[in-house]
Amino acid sequence: MSFMRWDIKKEEKGQIDDIDLHPITQKLLLQRGIESAQSADRFLHPNFDRDLHDEFLFRDMRKVVDRIARAKEDNEIIGVFGDHDVDGISGTTILSEALSDLGITNVPYIPDKHTEGHGINKKAIDEFVAAGATLMISVDCGSTNVDEILYAKKKGMETIIIDHHNTPEVLPDAYAIINPKVPDETYPFDGLCGTGAAYKVIIALYREIQPENVAQLKWLLDIVSIGTIADCVPLTDENRAIAKYGLLVLSKTRRIGYQEMIDVGRLPISDEQMPDAQTIAFHIAPRINAAGRMAHAKDAFDLLIEKDREKAHERAEDIEQKNIERRKITEKFTKAATKIVEEKYRDKKYIVIADPEYPVGIIGIIAGRLASEYARPAGIFNKGKKESRGSFRSIPNVNLVGALDGCAKYLVKYGGHHQAAGATILNENMAVFEKCFEQEIEKQLADHTVEQKHVADLEIDPRTVDFTLVQELMKFSPFGQDNAEPIFLLRNLIVAEKRLVGKTRKHVKLGLRTDDTSPQLFEAIGFSMSEVCAEIETGQNIDLLCNIQLNEWNGNQSIQFSMIDIRKSNQ
Repeated sequence: MSFMRWDIKKEEKGQIDDIDLHPITQKLLLQRGIESAQSADRFLHPNFDRDLHDEFLFRDMRKVVDRIARAKEDNEIIGVFGDHDVDGISGTTILSEALSDLGITNVPYIPDKHTEGHGINKKAIDEFVAAGATLMISVDCGSTNVDEILYAKKKGMETIIIDHHNTPEVLPDAYAIINPKVPDETYPFDGLCGTGAAYKVIIALYREIQPENVAQLKWLLDIVSIGTIADCVPLTDENRAIAKYGLLVLSKTRRIGYQEMIDVGRLPISDEQMPDAQTIAFHIAPRINAAGRMAHAKDAFDLLIEKDREKAHERAEDIEQKNIERRKITEKFTKAATKIVEEKYRDKKYIVIADPEYPVGIIGIIAGRLASEYARPAGIFNKGKKESRGSFRSIPNVNLVGALDGCAKYLVKYGGHHQAAGATILNENMAVFEKCFEQEIEKQLADHTVEQKHVADLEIDPRTVDFTLVQELMKFSPFGQDNAEPIFLLRNLIVAEKRLVGKTRKHVKLGLRTDDTSPQLFEAIGFSMSEVCAEIETGQNIDLLCNIQLNEWNGNQSIQFSMIDIRKSNQ
C-alpha cells in the first residue's frame, strides 16, 4: 500500500458563462485561471494561425532580419552555435537548414558536453573565424556569455543571440538579442524555448526574403514541438499551438532522421497513431540527448539533417545503442546516489552530491530522479581534479537560479531556469557552497515542508464521469509544464475484479463499481503497481487517485482510470 500524503487543490467557485461544458471541465478551467468563454475556447481549441504572436513584436527582430539579409547580400559566412541538448540541437538544425535554403552559407557548431560544457566558448569562436565567419548566431545559449561575445567582437565577428534563459544584470555586447526573458522585452510571451525563438527568427526571415514559402514552414513544427516539449517550457499560450500542431506534423514527418529513429526504436508514431507529449518526453528526447550524454551531440544533429535513407538508418541504429547504454549506467549511478540520500539527506530540504565516478552526461538525469523521488531540489556533481561540474533539478516551489544567485561568489559559473540549472565550482569551495545552498533553500521553503505527496485537482463523484467529460478532458492536451494532466480523487469504489497483466505481471487491472447494484464497471489500469496493490482484494472499498482517459481497443472505446495511487477507504 502507498503511504504518500494526498492533497487536493483549492476548488475555485463560480462558472464560465455562455459556454456548454461539463461542470467538472468548468471547474478545471477555473483552476487554470480560465474564466471566460473566449479564453476557454482558445485553450480547448488551439489554432496555429490565430495563436502565434507576430515575430516582429520582438524588439530586436527587425535588426536581426536586416543583418542576416545583409549577410546574404554580401556573401558573408555565418557561424551557428547551438547548445548540446534537445532544444539546442533542434534549434540549430532548423536555423542552419533555413539559412542554407535562403542561400546563406553557414557553419553549424555543437559543443562537446563533456569537454566544452554549456554556452559559447572561445574554441568555437576560433573555428568560426578560421572558416571566415563574420557573424555568429547562438541558439539556446549566449545570454550569459559576456566575455566570449566580447572575444568574438575583437576577432571581427558580430553576434546575434537567440536564447530563452534568464539573463544577467549586464547583457553581452551583442549586435541583437532575441530572448523573451530580456528585461523590457516587448514580445508578449516569455515561455518560448530556444527552438521556438529560432523558429520565430526563421519565419521573420522568410517573410522578408521568401514570403511565398512561409506556409511551408509549418513542416518544421515537428522539430519545434520536440524542442518545446523536451525543454519543459510552459505548454501554455502559443506553446500549446506549437505542441499540438507539431505532434500532428511528427506523425507525418518528412524528416528522414525522425522516420528512421521511429522505425529503429519501434516507437508508437505513425499516420494512424499521433504521438502525445509523453511520447516525446520519454522516447524521442532521451534518444536525441543520448548522443551528447554518451559521445557527442553532433551525432544527433547529423541524424536530423541527414538526407540519405541508408545513412540515416545507420545513425539511428547508433543512437539507439547509445540510449540503451545510457539507460544502464543511469540505473547504476541512480542507485548509488539514492543510497547516499538515504544516509545523509533524509532530514534535509536539499540534496547535493559530488563524486568523480558520476558521468557528466547523466548527472542531470540523476538529479531529476532524486528531485522527483524525494520532493526536494537536487544537485549532482561530476567531481574533477580541481573543479566540479553539476546539474540541478528542482521542485515547483523552489527557484534554482535564485538559490544559485545567492551562492554566486562560490561558483565559477552557473545558469539555467527556475527548475533546471547547471554550475561549475572549484572543489575547495564545495563545502561552503553546500552550506550556502542549504541556507538559500531553507529561505525559499521556510513555510513549506518537503515530503512526497500527490495533489489532486478535484475530488469528484465517479457517477458523474461520462464520455462527454472524457472527450472534453482530451482537449486539455498536450500535457506538460504548467498544464499537467488533471488528477482526480474518487472515493468508496468497490473492487469487483482484480488481475495482474503484462509479461512480468507488474501491472494491475481493476474492475470498479460505485455500488453493489451499479451495472457500470469502470476499468482502472495501474502500470508497475502490482506491489502497491498487493493488499487490495475484490469486495473491498478503495479510494483512488487517477487520470481519466479514453481507452480504445479493437475499435471499441471505454472510460479508463489510469491509477496514480490507491488506498483502502477510510484509511
